[in-house]
Amino acid sequence: MSLNMINNKFKIKTTDVLFVFAYLFICLFVYSDSVQAQEVSLSISPPITELIIQPGKSYNQIFTLRNDGVPVTIGPKIFPFIPFDRQGHVELIEDKNSVDAFTSWFYFNQTPVSLGTTGSRDFNVKITPPIGAEEKDYYFTFIIEVQNENNLGINNSLAQARIGANILISVSKDGNPQKKASTIAFSAPRLIDSFSTLTYKVVIGNTGFAFFKPAGKITVDQIFGSTTILNLAPLNVLVGGAREISCIQSEEIVPCTLPGKFLIGIYRSDLNFTIDDSGTAVGKQIYTIAFPFSVFIGIAVIFIIYRII
Repeated sequence: MSLNMINNKFKIKTTDVLFVFAYLFICLFVYSDSVQAQEVSLSISPPITELIIQPGKSYNQIFTLRNDGVPVTIGPKIFPFIPFDRQGHVELIEDKNSVDAFTSWFYFNQTPVSLGTTGSRDFNVKITPPIGAEEKDYYFTFIIEVQNENNLGINNSLAQARIGANILISVSKDGNPQKKASTIAFSAPRLIDSFSTLTYKVVIGNTGFAFFKPAGKITVDQIFGSTTILNLAPLNVLVGGAREISCIQSEEIVPCTLPGKFLIGIYRSDLNFTIDDSGTAVGKQIYTIAFPFSVFIGIAVIFIIYRII
């Protein structure tokens, strides 16, 4: 077989391969759009309602649902919940007896409705704790649930989609429920390498009778050096539970980490916060030493290798 014939066959095969790749590349975009079009994409606002209310009084809250995905049929529900962990996750209580116990607290239209793409719907929820309600906290989630029927073409797992907005209720006759906090943990490594990061762990407990947000900061003083302020994020701490508190920077929730790529010396860190930006401050102090251990280890290794050679 001549060299020209081999080259011609190679060119033909190369052209065929390129054609197949081009076809698959086009299909990737064409068919991916049709798959994505079947996604359920719901959003709800406001994501949380915080309410201090007297027994027998009423409050109206409007929740707005928006659909940016495939048309769906949705149904609203309300379930009580309890705190699940220290990261702010919750556990819904969906058994019939628990749900029925609070039926009289809420009035809203529970009829399933259809919502088209880019459509929105307002749900008006009237909240009325009965006159005999005990003075304490009650936690609920207003759930929007995608109905299985009439949603042909949607993946079954997507057809089970849910989205919720939490409702935190403090029932109080005088509107001033007792709030009390405890510092469960304020910690950081006592000794770190200068090239590592210094991150603080803050866990705040709620030993009172109503939810609250901590308002405060971590003040970090380098002995004979600069001072850095880390602001605590105003995250809700629920009754009987504890919450790991992050920091806030430029309206974003971030870890409580001291900025800087090289730390050296003694760092004194003071945690101070109040409950809902009022009352007596709660505080704790810790120390951390930063030293460039890695530099000295590196020098020692180089010296040993040099001696061996």
